Amino acid sequence: MTSKERILVIRLAALGDIVLCFQAFHEIRCAHPDAEIAFLTMPAYAAFAKTMPWFNQVILDERPPAWRLDLWLKLVQKIRAFAPTRVYDLQGKNRQNILYMLLGGSRACEWSGAAPLASHPRLWPPLQNMHFTDFIAAQLQRADVPTQPSADLSWLQDPLDDFHLPSRYIVLIPSCAPGREYKRWPLSYYADLAQRLHREGTECIAIGTRADHGLVTTLRGHAPHLIDMTGRTTIPQLASLMRRSVAVVGNDTGPTHLAAALGAPTLALMSDRINPVWSAPKGPCVRWVQGGPMSMLSVDKVSLALKELLAHKA
Repeated sequence: MTSKERILVIRLAALGDIVLCFQAFHEIRCAHPDAEIAFLTMPAYAAFAKTMPWFNQVILDERPPAWRLDLWLKLVQKIRAFAPTRVYDLQGKNRQNILYMLLGGSRACEWSGAAPLASHPRLWPPLQNMHFTDFIAAQLQRADVPTQPSADLSWLQDPLDDFHLPSRYIVLIPSCAPGREYKRWPLSYYADLAQRLHREGTECIAIGTRADHGLVTTLRGHAPHLIDMTGRTTIPQLASLMRRSVAVVGNDTGPTHLAAALGAPTLALMSDRINPVWSAPKGPCVRWVQGGPMSMLSVDKVSLALKELLAHKA
């Protein structure tokens, strides 16, 4: 009797980065249907990760600093206790290379990723004009993981019975990751767009975390008809909200990537400091427009792009 495969998948980073790996997670599960698969990620995404259908368990990396040897040892012990037979490192940073060495390097298990002497090294450097999802797909192909049809995301939903939603609405995502304000389209522009849509008969709902409530309160001072749902939804509820929407317009941030992956018509507003060819949201109905800086991206241009997106969907 052969022992059961034990697969470790590593992806830390932020929500958008995890969403961009949904297809990879799906393909890894299809390649190892009977394996025990663990997902190594950050504590902030533990609850969300536990709802995903691809993993049997979640292991948390608290990302200890280099000098916290006790926490590094704790992380190594957790992974050794799981005893992976193969690791898919979809993060590919120096931290994961250090982890590879601490676990025993090439003697410990098969490893797909950036680590030196990995049994299944990733493609490097990325090909010109390659999107991150294609880069990860190329890594999996090198590890003999077959390409699969698009992942089924029907599991990612939750009832919205407690919310009184308008029959027709567009979701706005005016927030962005802390410290990356260069990704934020000006609030006054969001207010102008919301007012235009209201006059045309479409309401707007602003979403974000509790920390974004003050930002949206300011926005509602200029667009009083805007519905504030910051901090009121779980990720599965947010998914249901986006699926019902006419469209989603948002900065380059995690929920915008989620909307795109779910198939909601999504317009991403991208800074010129980001390469959209590499990291724009991916999905069946997505467009992006870019501003350099974001204040140069006019409301007229965004409105036109939104109309073109909806016309294309129709």
